[in-house]
Amino acid sequence: MKIAVEGGLGRDEASELYESVGWFGYTRDPDKLVRSLAGSHVLLTVRQEDGRLVGLARTISDGETVCYVQDLLVRPEAQRRGIGRVLMEELKRRYIECRFFLLSTDHAKTEDARKSHPFYRSLGLIPHEEQGMAAFGLPVKR
Repeated sequence: MKIAVEGGLGRDEASELYESVGWFGYTRDPDKLVRSLAGSHVLLTVRQEDGRLVGLARTISDGETVCYVQDLLVRPEAQRRGIGRVLMEELKRRYIECRFFLLSTDHAKTEDARKSHPFYRSLGLIPHEEQGMAAFGLPVKR
């Protein structure tokens, strides 16, 4: 497997990866997905030797004070092989100087979150409320 920084992804390749993990909200408008990936501060990808995309992580950042990990996804058949960990460790290394390194995910009561929250904690990430902080946002557009 090879990790790389890319400037964007093609429509079909991006849609296929996001659909493989059930993130259909992103694939309703594939052109918007492609534009969002191209507009990322950093887009890290992991590919198999044959070039097949198996995972990605992307950030939104000013590169100095804040890094927001927008997406981290790995194809289900490639999960539990350390790919997500490698992607996150590379992002943490790249943004080590940023005061804020943030990631939002589903509430702990959802099935996906019961799997992902221990993973994020193992990387040293701590929920906002445990840091005496709060996060706010407009309702998610589904």
